[in-house]
Amino acid sequence: MSLAGNLLEALVILPVSIVAFLFLLMIIVFIHEYGHFSVARLFGVRVDVFSIGFGKPLLRWVDKKGTEWRIALLPLGGFVKFFGDVNAASQAPPKGKAKAGAKPVTTQFPTPGEADALEGGMTAEERKVCFHFKPVWQRAAVVAAGPLANFVLAVFIFAALFLTLGRGYVAPLVGAVAEQSPAEAAGFMAGDRVVTVDGRNIESFNQLLDVVLVSGGDELHFEVERDYQIIAIDVTPRRIEDTDRYGNMIERWQLGIASPGADHYVFKRYGPFEALGEGVGELGRILKLTVNFLGKIILGKEDASQLGGPIKMAQYAGQSVMSGFDESSYREPPSLGVRLRSSLIDFISLAALVSVSIGFLNLLPVPVLDGGHLMYYAYEAVAGRPLGERAQAMGFRLGFVLLASLMIFVTWNDINNLISSFS
Repeated sequence: MSLAGNLLEALVILPVSIVAFLFLLMIIVFIHEYGHFSVARLFGVRVDVFSIGFGKPLLRWVDKKGTEWRIALLPLGGFVKFFGDVNAASQAPPKGKAKAGAKPVTTQFPTPGEADALEGGMTAEERKVCFHFKPVWQRAAVVAAGPLANFVLAVFIFAALFLTLGRGYVAPLVGAVAEQSPAEAAGFMAGDRVVTVDGRNIESFNQLLDVVLVSGGDELHFEVERDYQIIAIDVTPRRIEDTDRYGNMIERWQLGIASPGADHYVFKRYGPFEALGEGVGELGRILKLTVNFLGKIILGKEDASQLGGPIKMAQYAGQSVMSGFDESSYREPPSLGVRLRSSLIDFISLAALVSVSIGFLNLLPVPVLDGGHLMYYAYEAVAGRPLGERAQAMGFRLGFVLLASLMIFVTWNDINNLISSFS
């Protein structure tokens, strides 16, 4: 497509992408923060603020339990502020600072039984509803509930899709071998059935694709069935430039093996419990791929430029909404209902993937994120006392720098990839 054509397409899809992205993010952020909120309420913690977005509130109201609900100007996230927090990252008040007119609390995270430390800082009733006076296991449960809610949302979405639409997969057969490919050089032949890769049983062609995609260029050890015999084949994938299903340029690892086609396509419908089990399995598959991919980046076997941020997420959100209107996806022009259904399925599937990604990101052991809080609570549980105030403060500063650096890096990747798509 010409540069003018790309620009015209971008102008058409830009407003769709922005609206779809904001809608997607608000739902996922709400679910994440509601996880924190619901478990906090379960343990009797007073919640001062539940905000979708940051900055100036555009809409606010107060519920009967005194929680102020907000929809704020910058919808790129959200937070729940508990009673006793000094900020949206749920930091406790530092030493020597308490509410106006009250004597200072003498420890940052005092335990409920430390009467001397609490004297004058809060009333007994306030201590009962303050997050930072709850037992460490309750605080950890509240923090972990956010990412867990993201995972539950993803499982629910996958299970609902499997229950209503069923699921299809292709047998792990070699349909064809590309010329001058790693697969041809290694000795693969059409008709081979892949049994294992690096000792892992392979039951579908998609599983084979997953293994290759996160291989990082490492040699893979195959066992294939050919003429009722098991043959061992070692092969190293090669890096290629390709396009994803929406036409975006990507880099990936390839063997040069084609799937066997529709003749070996198996479709299965699931009952409620089976669909739920498949949803949990899909969550596990995505988390495993994510961990493997990040591990390869750390080892220098994957290109960190493949990481995306908000711009890429918005781009995919818009493309998923418009996917049902891509004429190349159909043999014959479908009805509007079919197009809308296809777009909705794509958008919902993307929501599940993004929800898993946000849940996983928040569990990273970086102060400011949920995983950083859990790391501090783990120390407290083992040591019998909280980490020192100064160490915690340094950790939060370091975590903020790391998180800001990551956001700058992935946004830079997004901009570069966007510019490349116009070239």
